[in-house]
Amino acid sequence: MQINAVNQRARRLYGAFISAMDMVGEAFDSLDKLIEKVDDKAAPGGFTVATKEELQGMRQRAFDELDRLRSQAKKYEAELVSRDWRI
Repeated sequence: MQINAVNQRARRLYGAFISAMDMVGEAFDSLDKLIEKVDDKAAPGGFTVATKEELQGMRQRAFDELDRLRSQAKKYEAELVSRDWRI
């Protein structure tokens, strides 16, 4: 038997979790603009800087991980909204 207050709290936490993932996903749009501005030839002296291709690869891997997390959250959505979350 589920307590309604616990269920509502779990739903709020799940909603906040999904909202946070959406916010991170939106941040990738501004990251794309920043990567486009990178000039591989204008690297500061004495520093190693990732190339545009490396940055795009890192961005793609991070986005893929976010997408995987989103898929896992959707897969376990029923369980996440029905139980109390513990840290």
